[in-house]
Amino acid sequence: MVGSHFTLKGASAPTKPVQKPHPPIWIGANADPAIERAARLGDCWYVNPHNRLDTIVRQVEVYQRALERCGKPFPQEFPARREVFVARSRDEAIRLCAPFLGAKYQAYEQWGQSQAMPAGDNNLGGEFDELIKDRFLLGSPDEVAEQILALHRTTGINHLIMSVQWPGMPQSLVLDELHMLAEEVFPRVRQGWPAA
Repeated sequence: MVGSHFTLKGASAPTKPVQKPHPPIWIGANADPAIERAARLGDCWYVNPHNRLDTIVRQVEVYQRALERCGKPFPQEFPARREVFVARSRDEAIRLCAPFLGAKYQAYEQWGQSQAMPAGDNNLGGEFDELIKDRFLLGSPDEVAEQILALHRTTGINHLIMSVQWPGMPQSLVLDELHMLAEEVFPRVRQGWPAA
């Protein structure tokens, strides 16, 4: 295989991504004009992990109007990324994840991420209790399962990419969380998910 910048001898790539017409193009966006651009240019808008639920609900309307102007249907696959942490109780989840998730968002604030977010939902540097309100999926298995289902019901999001580990978080804590997600949260979500 010879390319413009490389030569590979004896290499093959038997598994190819979707080819017809192309791999799905997800476009991430925070601000309303960027969401309109995602509707125009992409196959779907990839919802960011830091907007509150009320902002996402409002922005879904922005997205739907932009799709209508482009003559495009709402996508069958509507993805989002969310920060997720599950523990035996909400208090425990917050206690365990706050040092790591809080530090991540303090860094975002220092880097200016808030400036790219919609007015009224652009304070990533506040107190952790304020930051997490309707923004992340945190709590007990029952609470996180219900939050996932509520996110789907209120926004239509049906493909969830979960951020479950943040800088400095011990791997043992992440593994405990992953087990809880797989064994307790996901079965509850499947039970409550609307039939296709």
